[in-house]
Amino acid sequence: MDQTNQMSRIVGVVPGAWGNEAVETTLAALQSVCGDMADCDLLVPGDAGIEQVRELAGHAGIKRVHCITGDGAADRAEPDVAARLVSEALSQTGGSEPATLILTPPGPDGEELAARVAFHMNGNALGRCENVRVEDHGVVATRSAWGGRKQLVLNVSGGLSVASMRAGKPVLDSSRSEAEQFAIDVNVELPPEPSLDQEPTGESLPPVESARFVVSGGRGLNEEGFAQLEQIARKAKGTLGGSLPAVDAGLVPVVRQVGISGKFVTPELYFAVGISGTPQHMAGVSPDTRIVAINKDPEAPIFSMAEAGVVGEWQQLLPEILKALDD
Repeated sequence: MDQTNQMSRIVGVVPGAWGNEAVETTLAALQSVCGDMADCDLLVPGDAGIEQVRELAGHAGIKRVHCITGDGAADRAEPDVAARLVSEALSQTGGSEPATLILTPPGPDGEELAARVAFHMNGNALGRCENVRVEDHGVVATRSAWGGRKQLVLNVSGGLSVASMRAGKPVLDSSRSEAEQFAIDVNVELPPEPSLDQEPTGESLPPVESARFVVSGGRGLNEEGFAQLEQIARKAKGTLGGSLPAVDAGLVPVVRQVGISGKFVTPELYFAVGISGTPQHMAGVSPDTRIVAINKDPEAPIFSMAEAGVVGEWQQLLPEILKALDD
């Protein structure tokens, strides 16, 4: 169906090629901002996975999904390509009341997409936000600073605001029908496809971002402790993570760092050993994740967030866990 209506004031942007998790987190952000999801639109640069996007969007309450196509854009999922498609599409369909707020998926790619859209559209790049709301005078957003110890409140009184926000999982209702699909065909010059050289990393465990079970260690462990954590991760079909102090000590690679300056993880279970539970670290763990903790300090903050915890030395407890996994 051809695009005939101007865009809503609040718009979500997610390339379908980024997968269902990116789509769902974008829908969750829209639900946290919009009082009525029927007042929101979802823009999908490229047509990869568009049917699944329509289904998820419809179950979340969105009525309109706009598929943006252009020469050579179908299989391109880079943030810069998506940003160029979105900015051109919005310039064509903005009408007399252009979009006020654009929300992109959380994570590094989503944050880059948000920054590039703001650049191309001369908008306000709000970055990685914890909360966003649209008021009569404009947009108000909050974001963390100083490793989570401070909060910034951003007031934008005019123009377009673009933000990346994590809001957990969306509320989906299967009784709702699929969103209606509109087509926006744009003519925009795309950058050349990047040439990538791949080298083996030597990592044989899955990445922390996609694992359902993460075994993570902190400053309270040494090399022997991390070796045991890796054994537990392999036996339980999970993966290994670590805190910033563990990375700084060379106990775990930086690609496995969990926290505000590392990766955001969304496992079903997070097994934290020797991790105190600072806000900087816990900012990297989904609030929907169940946490089990081992720490020798009974006052460690991690216990206030854990579903279950043991006060004790890892040297005594980890070998017993390995024995139990062998039984």
